[in-house]
Amino acid sequence: MKKRLFVIPLVVFILWGCGDTFKGMESDLKISVSGTPGLKVSGHYAFVATGEVPKPQNVEGTVPFEYQGKGLTALCLFRKTSAEGTLKVEITRGGKVIAASETQAPQGFVSLTTPPPETETIIGQILNRLLGK
Repeated sequence: MKKRLFVIPLVVFILWGCGDTFKGMESDLKISVSGTPGLKVSGHYAFVATGEVPKPQNVEGTVPFEYQGKGLTALCLFRKTSAEGTLKVEITRGGKVIAASETQAPQGFVSLTTPPPETETIIGQILNRLLGK
């Protein structure tokens, strides 16, 4: 967990600092939050685009809901505000699920980050090494 807390800001710093280098690699991303009907959740999400600092959005709501954006990567953390129910979160790129998780734990949470850019790129290789993949 400590490694992930170090790597996420590093990834954001690298992607932000590279500016227009990755402009063509940005894509449409969607974060979908679902689960037990009526489940209340809170959390935050961000889409990381090139050349700008990510702006995390704090949200509260009742499932289902979704957020769409454009960028290199997306990250989110959502928490159940009750003990009962199931919380499911998916991140899709071009209609294909690229990250997904769920929890049934009381007051449980789901934290997701999209995979780094393709390994054919230099930055992708660096990020994969940092993430231990």
